[in-house]
Amino acid sequence: MQEGNTEIRHLGTVLTAMLAVLVLEVVGGIVSGSLALYADAAHMATDAASAALALWAAWLAQRPADRRHTFGYGRSKVLAALANGSALFAIVALVWIEGIKHLQTPRPVDEKTMLVVATVALATNLVLSWYLFHSHHRRSLNVRAVIAHAMGDAVASFGVIVAAIIIAVTGWLRADALVSLMIGVLVAYSAWTVVRDSVTVLMEGVPREFDLDELRRTLDSLPYVSDVHDLHVWSVGEQALAASFHVRVPESALATSPETVSRLKELLHTRFRVEHATIEVESETCGEGCD
Repeated sequence: MQEGNTEIRHLGTVLTAMLAVLVLEVVGGIVSGSLALYADAAHMATDAASAALALWAAWLAQRPADRRHTFGYGRSKVLAALANGSALFAIVALVWIEGIKHLQTPRPVDEKTMLVVATVALATNLVLSWYLFHSHHRRSLNVRAVIAHAMGDAVASFGVIVAAIIIAVTGWLRADALVSLMIGVLVAYSAWTVVRDSVTVLMEGVPREFDLDELRRTLDSLPYVSDVHDLHVWSVGEQALAASFHVRVPESALATSPETVSRLKELLHTRFRVEHATIEVESETCGEGCD
């Protein structure tokens, strides 16, 4: 519960800072007439919405398991991460559409206001990303999605700075649009990693960082295990792992099968971070009918 409260506090701090930058960018866009700042403000609005969604999901995930959700509500944060990653793709599409339009028809802007506002936005987003990345929640898909949004907006703000400098020095107005298109590629990559990992959890796939072959080798090497089959590993939530499998043991060891299960669960927990394990013990003389 304490860990969940800490995550909520971190996300609340990030949401507050994002809303402050959003107001700054809207005002800066009005003053400068820069579409890039308006676009960055729209991006920040989505970032703030993503942080609010992540905050709600972190709160919901603290609810205890009940009769309808026996594993609890941990996957609410995975659903939030998936929604946030998908939203990033929508932002990329809008940035590319507007970028192409402004390549064709560039418009004059106040590059000084662009530079000041974008610099403040860049600094804020870098601080927020550092703040979340160095928290112990950085492996959370929910927090990773917010970091991806903040880093995406930091890159966008950096692009606005570069465009403002180029426009101030050379007067080439298309620099704004060209930088925006390049930013879109980087944001799309961040979105893809979050969506990919979220879908893996929801599809009950083996987590990317988990070595299933190593687990199988470890189980096969145990002197009291003759065979391992029907081995499955998946994520209950973001980081809580579950496993189920059948083990065959010598006939003489069946009488001590409860002790065998206890030893296996301890191994899974300490070495592989598996919190939930369902293990069925069978005699090694069993055929396919025991499966």
